[in-house]
Amino acid sequence: GYPDCFVDRPSLIGDGHCHGNVPYNTAECGFDGGDCERNPVNGYPDCFVDRPSLIGDGHCHGNVPYNTAECGFDGGDCDLYNEKYPDCNVYATWRIGNGICDGHPPYNILECGFDGGDCERNPVNGYPDCFVHRPSLIGNRVCNDTPPYNTEECGFDG
Repeated sequence: GYPDCFVDRPSLIGDGHCHGNVPYNTAECGFDGGDCERNPVNGYPDCFVDRPSLIGDGHCHGNVPYNTAECGFDGGDCDLYNEKYPDCNVYATWRIGNGICDGHPPYNILECGFDGGDCERNPVNGYPDCFVHRPSLIGNRVCNDTPPYNTEECGFDG
């Protein structure tokens, strides 16, 4: 056993499949009960992930454990992303700068370049400080009671 290993699903520890994320792939959990110890990514001896084929596939997988020094910052795929947005911590890095404003944190924040510039270019008509994913929901006579829609910047949903 691993007395200092606290995970939501203990049955995953030592099940023969490397769960490369924290808290499973930690010393306290025996590196997923040994599952990750025998599955390092080629070229990265300290990199243990669920899907090794994602390392160096040309797409930045910005989440831990892929975008880490141990995994060569996703085999180099995240180098440009990390250079442009060193403090932007999002799971779906592909959403940053994809031409669609994700008008909510963590995407539409300064550290992420206001969604890679997507939100800077797409304010809702009549609300210059309102940046939302679906501008058509503002002022449609239906109250969308969640931020960023129901905010002062968006006229409390128009």
